[in-house]
Amino acid sequence: MNKTAPILTSIKDAEQLLLTYSPEKQAGETYTLGRMRLFMERLGNPQNDIPAVHIAGTSGKTSTAYYVRAMLEAHGKKTGLTTSPHITSVAERVQIGGKPLDDATFLSYLNEFLALIARWPDIRPTYFELLTAFAYWVFKQESVDYMVIEVGLGGLLDATNVIDTEKVCVITPIGLDHTEILGDTITKIAVQKAGIINDGSTVFVAQQEEDVERVIQETCERHEAPMQVIAPNIETLVITPLFQQENFGLAREVARYIAGRDGLPLVDEDTVASCMTNTPPGRFETYQVGEKTVILDGAHNPQKLNAFVRSLRLNHSESIDWLVGFVSAPEQKIATCLRELASENDDYIFTDFTVGQDIKGRKSVPATDVARVMEQVAGKICDVVPDPYDALNKLLATKKRTVVVTGSLYLVAKLRQSVIDQAT
Repeated sequence: MNKTAPILTSIKDAEQLLLTYSPEKQAGETYTLGRMRLFMERLGNPQNDIPAVHIAGTSGKTSTAYYVRAMLEAHGKKTGLTTSPHITSVAERVQIGGKPLDDATFLSYLNEFLALIARWPDIRPTYFELLTAFAYWVFKQESVDYMVIEVGLGGLLDATNVIDTEKVCVITPIGLDHTEILGDTITKIAVQKAGIINDGSTVFVAQQEEDVERVIQETCERHEAPMQVIAPNIETLVITPLFQQENFGLAREVARYIAGRDGLPLVDEDTVASCMTNTPPGRFETYQVGEKTVILDGAHNPQKLNAFVRSLRLNHSESIDWLVGFVSAPEQKIATCLRELASENDDYIFTDFTVGQDIKGRKSVPATDVARVMEQVAGKICDVVPDPYDALNKLLATKKRTVVVTGSLYLVAKLRQSVIDQAT
């Protein structure tokens, strides 16, 4: 990096500069903690100065993080939250008090941060490493009481996993995803997810398959970290979709533990219930566009799609129009995802997109390939509309009452503003 960092004056400029840090792909040399640990040491290890809730898993990480953050704030505490990917603006990566930093504050901090790290040309962080370090640094500047950290990928070697102090670890449901990096069995993936657990952690785990729970339990025993398995409890949680109720139940137990440990003031049940409305963008997000109900959900693996579809069908039994795109993935995974979506009464359009955040020029699976796989697994011949905006407008013109956009948070991010602009 140049000795003098450029002065950024807009979020667009910031996003363009940050993209220069994005690797071409997530593998090998980018998936390591060595560089990140050196980076954080140069920054003074701010991540070790703030009580942390560290969240890993395959499904529900972001929603659980939002719920934990909301409940800690309900107890009167100031929080920092970092999740990924972002949907509307890169400022979503650093949230204080339940809101992304406003543009002016984000740019002020980022300019100061880039000037600071310009002194270390021997460290060239990736996009995700830079923004993770930036979040930890901002949380220290803002003197937050707690920070809630969502793992980006896996856990053991994830850039967020540089917190060396005691922390609360949360592991949401684990399934097969990112197998090319994390391992080709659910137990190998569980080892990676459980890698966030360190000595003295307190661990909360969503109910898992027996083999997965055993891996997590063994990790907890090595680190003398007490573990609680939280079974789904949805009897009184009725104002959110089914899969969000399970995430909320897990988050609620985490917040209860922290409140008891730290002597936080009690909050009433109505206040707790109000925290259920604090969900991240792009998760069962619903808009009314004319007579159409448009639902945006970034479910992108079989486990998430299964949970989303189960929740969707509880209140939407009618025929649905689907707009679907997937980030590049093995064909077997695409086939499994499509089996979760396939319904005889529904219609589907597949589309293409390219996006750049943590990975440079991340591309979707070609829509023509997805259509071919759908025909193979479900016998359905589906439309292909390469441009996602054209595809959305085509579905908004049909007679069906419900349109669902899913398959990727990046696709949701691309179309979300267009939906909002047309919403009534």
